[in-house]
Amino acid sequence: MPVKPLSVQTLTALLARLDNAKHGEIRSITPLSPISISIRFSVQDIARGYDWIDIAFRVEGVRDAKLASDNVLKSLDMSEGITVEITANACALALGNYNGRANEAPLYIIGASMGYEELPFSG
Repeated sequence: MPVKPLSVQTLTALLARLDNAKHGEIRSITPLSPISISIRFSVQDIARGYDWIDIAFRVEGVRDAKLASDNVLKSLDMSEGITVEITANACALALGNYNGRANEAPLYIIGASMGYEELPFSG
């Protein structure tokens, strides 16, 4: 399945469906180029009876990021889920509840645009 672009409307529905990825797990962070990063989560999907799925967010036009190495991903606290914001000029993905201040999160990616892809659960 190709990466689907995210808009404010599709983002709201997606985050509600995934309960903001609360209690999920970060599977991987993959730099695709100097300005493109993919981050993959395992989350429960309310629309599928709380079955686990993986979802990958791809941020393009990255201009700021604070990432973590693969060996600490599983230990990061996902109890607050993720914050994902889209404005006319930027987008941000942050670990935890950091509305309006993604750059204060322990892990974040800020860029120009964002898309997502639903993937099979990687258990």
